Amino acid sequence: MRILITGAGGTLGGLLAPMLADAGHELVLFDMRPIQTSHEFVQGDLHSPEDVQEAMQGVEVVVHLAAILGIQSSTPREFYEINLTGTFNVWEAAVRAGVRGLLFSSTMSIYKPHDRPLHTDRVTVVGEGTPPQPQDIYGYTKAAGEEMCRLYGRSHGIPSIALRYGMFSPEPFFPYGIRLLYGGVDASDVARAVVASVDALSSSRVQWDAFNVQSLVPFSDEDHPQLLRDPLFVLDRHYPGAAGLLRERGVERLAPIHEYYDMEHAADVLGFRPECNFERWLEELRSRPEERTPKNPPWP
Repeated sequence: MRILITGAGGTLGGLLAPMLADAGHELVLFDMRPIQTSHEFVQGDLHSPEDVQEAMQGVEVVVHLAAILGIQSSTPREFYEINLTGTFNVWEAAVRAGVRGLLFSSTMSIYKPHDRPLHTDRVTVVGEGTPPQPQDIYGYTKAAGEEMCRLYGRSHGIPSIALRYGMFSPEPFFPYGIRLLYGGVDASDVARAVVASVDALSSSRVQWDAFNVQSLVPFSDEDHPQLLRDPLFVLDRHYPGAAGLLRERGVERLAPIHEYYDMEHAADVLGFRPECNFERWLEELRSRPEERTPKNPPWP
């Protein structure tokens, strides 16, 4: 298939393009900055309907990654114009091109800001049925972008999928590993989720759906009281020896874990399960004796 990737110059686009090419797809990469690539490339701006339409020629599936992220310092107007007006331009061009499906990059921030818990007095298991309640402009633009996908599905019959990514910005080794317990996910797993979604769209298995894309954690209801008091104790229950290893590397305590994310829906519908989870990181930590936390608690 001919697939357009918007925002192809970002971290996710750089991982995703080789995966889709290896699967036999023809790629069109779109970004506002030049990209060194062997694939077809269109340099343009999401603000420009003409630029987007040029990139959309002959495209069958759109992977819409381009956005201003919540961790970036931007004005509310910039968030709105890129994340919503830009998405509107992508959808309008997609309709004119007669695409078969669109993948929309959403975020866990539709549930809550990335740096604040949903509830401080209890642990919440966040599933796709958890009501969106964005509390900043970034989360709002992504929740509204999901609704735009539903609208174009109803009005034009074009299937779409929204992936609600956890945090996958590049980080040093130690904060990255701890982040996997707090709504983080490995970037390679995010790319794999996109590939699984493209397959679902191309086979018409999904008309509209949204999926969490987070790391897998083994927690259950019985862990909840201890997750709020001493997550190290819970880690040792599920990953024997983890607490001792972390203490040896300078982790005296962990911040309370107020929520974790249910990944069963993505497994059931897309056949996708994250592979680079906390257990794999622990194994790498054991093989790197020089690694120590730069601060305590190491994250968040």
